[in-house]
Amino acid sequence: MGPRRLLWLDRALDALSGTGLDDGQKFNAATVLTGYALTDATLTHSLGAGGKEPAARAEGATEYGEILTEVLDPATYPALSAMMRSGLLGDSTGWTEDADFRFGLDLLLDGIEALIARPAR
Repeated sequence: MGPRRLLWLDRALDALSGTGLDDGQKFNAATVLTGYALTDATLTHSLGAGGKEPAARAEGATEYGEILTEVLDPATYPALSAMMRSGLLGDSTGWTEDADFRFGLDLLLDGIEALIARPAR
């Protein structure tokens, strides 16, 4: 946790002030958002960095899906393997498209909104 991550966390906590959430809920909501953003950024960066792992050399989501299809053991990863074999990522146009990230972010924000609207227990 460096100073910049703590600053972002502080700003997220401040944004949640006045929502009626208790401190624990605010902290958990802010850290979930931070974790989501960091995970997405790490995956996007590692795919573009040309690392040693086959998936790290993928130039886009389509190629990433093709690599996963080849390396996933269907016995160990039945759901993910079937999803990749179905061609889910086959029509992807560029790894850095915002649509997938926005989907997840909207999902998280909708959940936080529902938490805020929920009566106190």
